[in-house]
Amino acid sequence: MNSRIMFIGGVPGVGKTSISGYIARNTDIDIVLSSDYLREFLRPFAPQESHLETSVYDAWKFYGDMSDDNIIRGYLDQARPIMGGINRVIARALANGEDLIIESLYFVPDMMDEMVLKNAFLAYVYIDDPDLHRSRLEDRINYTHRNSPGSRLAAHLKEYRTIMDYSMDMARGRGIGLYSTDDYALARQRLLDDFRKFVDRR
Repeated sequence: MNSRIMFIGGVPGVGKTSISGYIARNTDIDIVLSSDYLREFLRPFAPQESHLETSVYDAWKFYGDMSDDNIIRGYLDQARPIMGGINRVIARALANGEDLIIESLYFVPDMMDEMVLKNAFLAYVYIDDPDLHRSRLEDRINYTHRNSPGSRLAAHLKEYRTIMDYSMDMARGRGIGLYSTDDYALARQRLLDDFRKFVDRR
């Protein structure tokens, strides 16, 4: 039996953690991983030029003034070791025949192995409305991140939405599905339905 693997990307506040849990519960998938923990594991070992020791919203500072280009440069520096780890984790799940969901801020399809691209269901979630995005960030302490106040992240909404726009362009270029979570209930049901269709086709 083929592995059922979902790789879902999105910046903080768009609902990827709660959606991953929803899909796991509705598909009986036991393994759900967050790239936040992979990043934490890699921090002591990652090359210095990846700048993993800093938050992604501050990584642009290694390149000078804040600009969209520098925000993306910092993001990609951090993404390289993370995406390498995600490739290895998914390859292991495929080899073992295990089901797996990974949710990740770092979502760079061009850094993914072809085997992963062919065998995993990839999706990117986003929020169209910036005000709603800010509100969701500030509210997430009540749901999934009880000791991580979203107000700290909301202060960096510009950086996150720059990363979001870049990642959405990358996803479009690869034909990867984009799911707006402005209507959260609709988005998670669409994702669940599309994931099931993907699994049924394999």
